[in-house]
Amino acid sequence: MTDYWVLIFFNLLFTSAPPVIYGVLEKDVSAETLMQLPELYQSGQKSEAYMPLTFWITLLDAFYQSLVCFFVPYFTYQGSDIDIFTFGNPLNTAALFIILLHLVIESKSLTWIHLLVIIGSILSYFFFALAFGAMCVTCNPPSNPYWIMQEHMLDPVFYLVCILTICVALLPRFTYRVLQGSLFPSPILRAKHFDRLTPEERTEALKKWRRTGKMKEVTSKYADQSAAISGRRPTSDPPVTFSMKSATSCAVEQGNISIYETAVDRGYTETEASEMTGLSKH
Repeated sequence: MTDYWVLIFFNLLFTSAPPVIYGVLEKDVSAETLMQLPELYQSGQKSEAYMPLTFWITLLDAFYQSLVCFFVPYFTYQGSDIDIFTFGNPLNTAALFIILLHLVIESKSLTWIHLLVIIGSILSYFFFALAFGAMCVTCNPPSNPYWIMQEHMLDPVFYLVCILTICVALLPRFTYRVLQGSLFPSPILRAKHFDRLTPEERTEALKKWRRTGKMKEVTSKYADQSAAISGRRPTSDPPVTFSMKSATSCAVEQGNISIYETAVDRGYTETEASEMTGLSKH
């Protein structure tokens, strides 16, 4: 369906640079956020990005995209008199855009370098296809790519097939990422939001993050201790909710959560926080 020179340059030139740039420049969150929230490194330590479920989902998604790349042009040109190499041209074009836009969907830190490389890949593909189709009349018999791209670029059906194929192929991946970021964001996705905040908003967000994490940690600790003493696991019943609140209060009284730090986080001055700490000790 495609001349072998197009296949060679497809992997060697048109789609090789974007994944390399993606691997070199990609970062989840900024270095400043990682320094302030070192617990985000737990995602890499636990290999959460390389779980078997992620592998199988990616494999099924790739299989789905390959089916879309073939069958959308197939049903579009079914019954027409186009040759097999003319049929393969929209497949290659759609596959190129799917690969590049898939990287855009997965990328968390797009820069002008990413855009430059992606645009360069697209332009190099069309430049080669047009030049090869204009010069190669019977370069590789029985392949005859002569003037195929030129004719397709004047045909509205070609653009319609490519756009439809790209949208249908990337729709599941795009929908999944949108739902993940909106309904069940990971700690890394929530931390990435800090990079878009002003310095004042960032400081308040970090305080809230630490306070929430600390309260959860202490509450879980004392709830487990209460459950061990009573001989049962904590449930969502009202008495357990009360015991969890009591555990948090106990943690504050025992100094596991600094009253001084809590007061400062809530906006009190250092003098007022010190006075509150002194009163609590008495």
